[in-house]
Amino acid sequence: MSRLLKSFLKENTKSAKRIGSANDCFELIVSFFDIASSMILDEEMIILLLDNEMRIRNIFLDGQRGLNTFKNRVLNLENDIVEDNVFIMVHQNTSVYCYVSKQFTEQYYNCRYRFAIISLKADNKKYEKVTEKLNCSILKLLKYNNEKHSFTKNLLMYLDSIDDGISACDSDGIVRYINKSACNMIGAKKEDIINKQLDSISSSAILSQVIRNGKAYMDFEYFLDYKNKSFHLMNSAYPVYDENGRVVGAIDIFRRIKRSIKLASELAGYEAIYRFENFVGSSKVFQECKKLAKRFAESDKNILILGESGTGKELFAQSIHNYSKRRNGPFVAINCANFPKDLFDSELFGYDEGAFTGARKGGKVGKFELASVGTLFLDEIGEIPIHLQAKLLRVLEDKSITRIGSNKKIDVNVRIIAATNRNLEDMVKSNNFRSDLYYRLKVLYLKLPPLIERENDIIELSNYFIARFSKENHKNVKGIDKEAEKLLLSYDWPGNIRELENIIELSLFMCDGEYINRQQLLRAGLQGQQNYTLSEKINISKKLSDINKELILKTLEETNGNKRKAAEILGISRNTIYRTLKR
Repeated sequence: MSRLLKSFLKENTKSAKRIGSANDCFELIVSFFDIASSMILDEEMIILLLDNEMRIRNIFLDGQRGLNTFKNRVLNLENDIVEDNVFIMVHQNTSVYCYVSKQFTEQYYNCRYRFAIISLKADNKKYEKVTEKLNCSILKLLKYNNEKHSFTKNLLMYLDSIDDGISACDSDGIVRYINKSACNMIGAKKEDIINKQLDSISSSAILSQVIRNGKAYMDFEYFLDYKNKSFHLMNSAYPVYDENGRVVGAIDIFRRIKRSIKLASELAGYEAIYRFENFVGSSKVFQECKKLAKRFAESDKNILILGESGTGKELFAQSIHNYSKRRNGPFVAINCANFPKDLFDSELFGYDEGAFTGARKGGKVGKFELASVGTLFLDEIGEIPIHLQAKLLRVLEDKSITRIGSNKKIDVNVRIIAATNRNLEDMVKSNNFRSDLYYRLKVLYLKLPPLIERENDIIELSNYFIARFSKENHKNVKGIDKEAEKLLLSYDWPGNIRELENIIELSLFMCDGEYINRQQLLRAGLQGQQNYTLSEKINISKKLSDINKELILKTLEETNGNKRKAAEILGISRNTIYRTLKR
């Protein structure tokens, strides 16, 4: 009899295009039919699972006798179908009893299924019993599945409402989920990320590493590169295991670094958010300085950064930290000029409970401890009290600190980056700064050029600030006109980049057109004519040719190369000195 059924299928099916793998709901229905059909099938009956195109997705026959070749073929009963009723077809002079059920819809995947029974027996009672049982069971099965996926859908909706980013991948490194916040952070769409290989999305994806080594990484600073942009994040990533302990995927939870910094800054005092890529300026002197800073970053030696106020000493310190092997450690900064002398000791080294009147219960961790395995940035190091210089020197030599009120030594692993706009050599000569500390700090030495020496960068920086402030303030300012450029290039910039930034921001507020002009720069505080201090011996009206070359060199020698001070003594601009020396 089974041969007749096979012949019937061969005659009443046609080939169709193969389809991809089935979803989990289909697998569930197949499993159900496998169990149900084993209790009701006999040699004279076939049960077919069909999709909405009448394609045979699975065949249930007692013993599964060679019918797998009919899978993915379309059942073609032409106009004889009477849905949800038994109808008779004749094949080889034999009556074949057929039943095709109504469609069942699986809501989550929006898939529609039906089943068909083909039999050589005219047993109405059995048909009624079988169809009723199958119909009822499928409805219950789909209800359960729809409820399960409805819960999943709600869960994903909840995850989309979280401000933290969440992403997950399988063991092959294919992204299976990413929430809305994660997409917003990196400026992506879900469809651009889901079902894509991690390495094709970003070369710095932490989940790839988690899958490889099966280790969790918690609360670490992380730079995610995506579409030529770098996103600074705080991340925790975890492997996902199955019941047999095998890694089947990974998940990470991350947030913008600024949210984490809010808490971290209360402990560490600062955040290292700048990198060398953030710098603007193509002048040779600046590029050489950046190149040298990168070399220094590869070392673990102490660094001393010298430069006038507003030249970017703090930004270089942060960038060196983020370029160094300590990048995953803390970056703790302290401005030595901002703390009263009697508080500076406890701020750097911390104190134990009861160390002094008003000491915090439980004591306080000092900056050195907080910076362990990271970087401690001592800004305005020239302002540190002389009595603390000896303690700082001892820490640099012993690599350990002692809290106030304690005699216990605590080992610290810290790299020091110090910065100042003062002449430390002069301070050493006048006994205001310890020579041994000076040379201990000046293992590697970086001198930042003033803006006036970076003449080619003035316009480049101006355009950068214009673009930034225009975006922040919803303005449509495109740049500066030629007369304004000349004024910018003729100015001394005693406040360096910080002064340029302030001038551009104020000028932009005054600008109603597309380009900032000379008048707006003047109104913003830029001086069109320099107000120079007259020398006791030399008048400002003198031409350059009247000033003796030896006098300029002698004045520079007397001021230890301080061009600003030499310019004041001579009653000329720093620009004049720079151009004269260059010529």
